[in-house]
Amino acid sequence: MLRSLPMRRFYTTFEAAHVLGVSLPTVVNWIKARRLKAHRTPGGHRRIAREELASFMSRHGMPMPADLADAVDARRKALVVGEAGAAVDHVVLQLQEAGIVAHPSGPGFAAGLAAARFSPDLVVLVDPPADGGDTLAGLRGDPGLASVPVVAAARAEHVQGLRAAGVELVLASPIPDGALAAAAAQAVAAAAATPRRRS
Repeated sequence: MLRSLPMRRFYTTFEAAHVLGVSLPTVVNWIKARRLKAHRTPGGHRRIAREELASFMSRHGMPMPADLADAVDARRKALVVGEAGAAVDHVVLQLQEAGIVAHPSGPGFAAGLAAARFSPDLVVLVDPPADGGDTLAGLRGDPGLASVPVVAAARAEHVQGLRAAGVELVLASPIPDGALAAAAAQAVAAAAATPRRRS
């Protein structure tokens, strides 16, 4: 049973390990792998923001102490990746109307940076190449993002290629109203139901 710590804005790695129920080296490894965000004090000590700790626990299905329950937005977050334009705007709007926090990003390297900052529950690729391109390769190659489910809104001729590349759900354009939000919810629920191995 986890013992609650007094409410604070930042936690030491030792305190975070206590809350997470893991060893101190595990927390340090998660930080080094960019799975858990931390900053350094002027004295060189790592500190983890309360909101980040709560968000990490929520993303990984860990028991949430009562004193952290109000520190995380319960709404799901989606990173929408594609070339700026009407298609990305339309996907963002559909997700927002379904109660999902949606953040647009360009593909490739920009998507990797945005994903590291935004810590999405889901990535939506808008009109990606048949193999998912650099964006999908970058996500799958990053230990902190590899387990994030990916949904694609793609051309019909790219559906099979994207499925073979490891995209969880692929919807062929044109996409009926509500279908994208339903697919997003399905992918997030499936990911949450899959046990995650702790480092």
